[in-house]
Amino acid sequence: MQRLHGALALLAFLSACGTSKSEAGVDEANDTPFGDGDGGGFGPGADGGAGSECAEDTKDIFVISEENTLYSFHPPTLVFTPIGQVRCPTGGATPTSMAVDRMGVAWVRHTDGSIWKVDTRTVACTETAFLPFSETDPFYQFGMGFSTSSKGGSNEQLFLSDNKGTGLAKLDTDTFKLSYIGPYTGDLAGKKSELTGTGDGKLYGFFVAAPAQIAEISKGTGEVIKANELPGVYTGSAWAFSFYGGDFYVYTASEGNSGGPPRAGGGSDVTRFRPSDGSVEIVKPKVGFKIVGAGVSTCAPTEGPR
Repeated sequence: MQRLHGALALLAFLSACGTSKSEAGVDEANDTPFGDGDGGGFGPGADGGAGSECAEDTKDIFVISEENTLYSFHPPTLVFTPIGQVRCPTGGATPTSMAVDRMGVAWVRHTDGSIWKVDTRTVACTETAFLPFSETDPFYQFGMGFSTSSKGGSNEQLFLSDNKGTGLAKLDTDTFKLSYIGPYTGDLAGKKSELTGTGDGKLYGFFVAAPAQIAEISKGTGEVIKANELPGVYTGSAWAFSFYGGDFYVYTASEGNSGGPPRAGGGSDVTRFRPSDGSVEIVKPKVGFKIVGAGVSTCAPTEGPR
């Protein structure tokens, strides 16, 4: 039954690609680095009830390595702290993307398209009811991120970006029904991306381009609101993306990549993009392991220290 629902959703989103801005209620860009609109959020404007209180340990970034180790990452100190080995019984499938909800649960997509929930305190795994499409379908592989439905709210939704360049969708985390939203626009049309959301209701993508770009995305249409190139940053052989305190952190492993200069060994680089001044800086080179997924909950701060 779930796979039938998935097939119907796939047909629905393929027929929805012509949705107009006026039908979807799209945001308009403005002159700030990413725009200051609400990102075209879905869902109710009022706060949700569940998970409204944020525990301190849900505010950091979490990353997962190629070796299946889960780490917390605290941007103010740039310290990675190992939590434990993730051992979900996937039959050999490995993590490739991750999002973290307000309860401190990591939603980890694997190479077989499955999603497992991983407790970021204990690394215990729970299988979800999500059934992936076939390998030929657009959303068989995807990046993902949570975003609140309203600024400062606690109701959040999980957004997906497929790896074939089809665009943006959202996943109902109760029914696991996939709903297509729309294609990306402008120079990033047809590009794939990783996603990160924020507690102020916005959604951003880290796009595979040369060089890479970060863009705010309308949650109502998939339209690219505002994009910024990251000079010298290439996604390489593995990439991940997160937000914290007004800044963006990207994790790239460039050894043996196509599209950027090779850098020998040492795992991923951590690059910070700071919209307030436009700076792009490698803040932690070669962390010692390759990061294949990153997630941050909507509990994370949306502004840096003043």
